[in-house]
Amino acid sequence: MAITTTWKVDIGTQAAPTDFTSRVMSMSISQQVDVNEIGRGQCIITLLNKDGALTPGGGGTYSSTDWFAQGVYVNALTNTGAGATSTDVFDGVIVDFDLVDNGVYSTVTITALDGLTVAAKTVGSQIGVFSSTDYKNAYDQLVDRTGIVFPRLGRTNAEGIVSYEWAASTWLISQMSGDTIYPSTYADALQTYLIPSVNDVTWPTNISATGTVANYNIISLGYTTTRSTANRVTYTFDPAGSISGTDLPFDNDDFQQAFNNDTLINQAQIKGVSTGQTTQTSTNSTNTTYGNRTVQYLAVLTESDTKSLDRATLLTNRYGTSRFTPVNIRTTASMVKARAADAAESTWRNLLGITSGLWQKTTITWTGSGASSQTANCVIKGRQINVTPDDAIVTLTLGNWVDNHAFILDTDKLNTDRLG
Repeated sequence: MAITTTWKVDIGTQAAPTDFTSRVMSMSISQQVDVNEIGRGQCIITLLNKDGALTPGGGGTYSSTDWFAQGVYVNALTNTGAGATSTDVFDGVIVDFDLVDNGVYSTVTITALDGLTVAAKTVGSQIGVFSSTDYKNAYDQLVDRTGIVFPRLGRTNAEGIVSYEWAASTWLISQMSGDTIYPSTYADALQTYLIPSVNDVTWPTNISATGTVANYNIISLGYTTTRSTANRVTYTFDPAGSISGTDLPFDNDDFQQAFNNDTLINQAQIKGVSTGQTTQTSTNSTNTTYGNRTVQYLAVLTESDTKSLDRATLLTNRYGTSRFTPVNIRTTASMVKARAADAAESTWRNLLGITSGLWQKTTITWTGSGASSQTANCVIKGRQINVTPDDAIVTLTLGNWVDNHAFILDTDKLNTDRLG
């Protein structure tokens, strides 16, 4: 047998979307995550409209559809025989609709963004004292439907639901003691004040429902920037001729390495927003050869100057070393079908999944021109998935594994992996 991959594209309400798969001509999905940034996802789909069914006001089946009230739900179906297993690859909300029609031939290209990106454009009112001082409470309050406005997608209400893959309640943030912050939008509240307070890695995943409420699901990894044991997957990519078990193939022609100087941090400045807190600066003195590569977060919800300095020090400890590391790797559905063993089906499916495919350890083995075989451990920071009727091309954006996770007992090695 062999691993096959097909796709299903639904558009519409969360409860009862319509299957548009037969109209899909091409599809491109882009998803990125990183430390101290709100993760983001985008999907662009070109649909065949030769029958005019999608033309607004054209009298066709969908001519009166309010496209900007609709969700997009993309699933990959993989199998090695009868009965495919489905996984969520992208869920989002339509934000653009582009019709091309010359009177003979017509296409529609829709663009969808993840629900958190759409909802975070909500204008932020003043935010005063949170009901408790832990990070989880603050995050939950910011994405609760009483303030931020998520599209309802046919449900009565909608809200963000954050899954914390760390003990979020153990990290205290500022109570603000009556201080007030004035974010321009909820995106500003999350990005400027909240996320950098613990150096979080966080991103939106799928859209589900609880009763009459649409749930926009979000993952938070917190200050450990490490997937929980239950959600941890390791992907192994091997060169042609060495692929077995659950390992996956990759395209040597599109494998890239580079120095990580664009993301180097050897000085970090963090300041709590509460009255009386001061700017805390950490400098990695062993790397001043490169000049100061400084990041600043000067209005975060840290509990104290001590916590601000802890956050700044973690950044300079983790990201102060210049490394030559893999930065891109590419594989395809056709390559997986031709080269991977059947045992790799669940691995391939997990790689495509929005909840399981990002911020995971990835081990790559390759041999460069005139060089001996090398193996590197990386973390997946993003992916580009381009789907056509013939194939699906998956390009992964990578970071260094050592820099981007906390020490894992019984897995990591002392003097190699970081304790903090």
